[in-house]
Amino acid sequence: MKIAIIGYPDSVKKILKTLELQYSHIRFLPYEIKQLRDSIESLKDLKGRVDGVFSTGIGVHSEIVSKLGLNVPTVYSNREADSILKALWEVRENYPNINDLKVGFDIVEKDILLDTLDEFGITLAKVDVQEYEEDKTELDFLDEHIKNLAKGEVHCILTAFGYVYDYFKSKKKPVYRLQSTKNEISGQMEALLKDIKINENIKNRIGVKIVKVVKKYRKDETESDKIAFKTGLEGIFLKYSKNIHGNYQEISEDEYIFFTTQKILETEENEINFLKIINEIDILGAKVAVGIGYAENIQGATINAKKALNISLVNNKGEIFLFSDNKIRGPLYKKTRFDYSTKISENFEKEAKKIGITPKYLSKLRALHKTFGKREFTSKELSEILEITERSVNRIIKPIITSGYAEIIEYEVCTSAGRPRRVIRFNF
Repeated sequence: MKIAIIGYPDSVKKILKTLELQYSHIRFLPYEIKQLRDSIESLKDLKGRVDGVFSTGIGVHSEIVSKLGLNVPTVYSNREADSILKALWEVRENYPNINDLKVGFDIVEKDILLDTLDEFGITLAKVDVQEYEEDKTELDFLDEHIKNLAKGEVHCILTAFGYVYDYFKSKKKPVYRLQSTKNEISGQMEALLKDIKINENIKNRIGVKIVKVVKKYRKDETESDKIAFKTGLEGIFLKYSKNIHGNYQEISEDEYIFFTTQKILETEENEINFLKIINEIDILGAKVAVGIGYAENIQGATINAKKALNISLVNNKGEIFLFSDNKIRGPLYKKTRFDYSTKISENFEKEAKKIGITPKYLSKLRALHKTFGKREFTSKELSEILEITERSVNRIIKPIITSGYAEIIEYEVCTSAGRPRRVIRFNF
């Protein structure tokens, strides 16, 4: 088993030292990064190489989940009572009158911090907490700490960020590191191993892929031309079925179904082979639309694959979609890919009604933020990603703006002639 440990150098070293002694049968791969957005792209080669990821903090965890698409279990070092108390013990050594101290924290949850202080009878003059927010970088947290120190709002900083800690240390400012303790690290490792086991069980589920071949026959094509095409197609599919250690059937004149496991379909080797097959079919003179489904049995996986295929066929673009666990994923292998849930709860329906949008599009728009890491989109971008016209986009957005959950922040100037496109910011 291989597990990557990713994050700031000092935290990576501590996690590695803590876990190597306990789990000698596991190979740990340390990846040290100093600033998230400068380094995270270099980790893309991890896909298919590790069984799980242990991140040094929630910021690293969020970047990995949203940008790398590793599809493996991931946990992060949490900062709870143990790490808070350990850091405050160091503070007490330099500030005997801790009751008079104003302290700036980051990343810890305010409720956990206050409960810990109350439980152990620790009184501070003031507590300033910067809780985690998806859109904030280390520099944003650093700027806030610098401002609070300059104004005298806090006397010292307790930070979970190695980058912030090293900055204040270099400036000889009062700063302390909020590091996860050995107990917290071990607890998260146990959770990761459980998730990896569950993930392995899931990947052994049935995987079904339905391929619909779309070919426009020329008027001058002979019967022998059609037979040659069919023979070539069946040769391609026979080779592919062997590659995935499965089998295939022709379920109609232009639809073929492949049976294997989820684990095999998700390997990088399979993805490469299948893209080659799509190219070979293109050379034969045809396009394909593909639906993939996973489930515990063949019937369920087939139903899911058919649902995914129907989505692939909507715009006649020859795309690949996957349906599993109440989620639509796709179009696969394209920049416009995003994953969204089809499971709609009663509360979700109420929220959608409040915003002025259907639950389906609420789920899609939320997924956009998670996938692309931003809340601002032009009408054209939304049109391309959602695969609808710009007019339809504007119709969907209008009630959202009216209800106050979106706003026009600027107009994008087009280089060519035509109306400028609006830039819409979503506030949910």
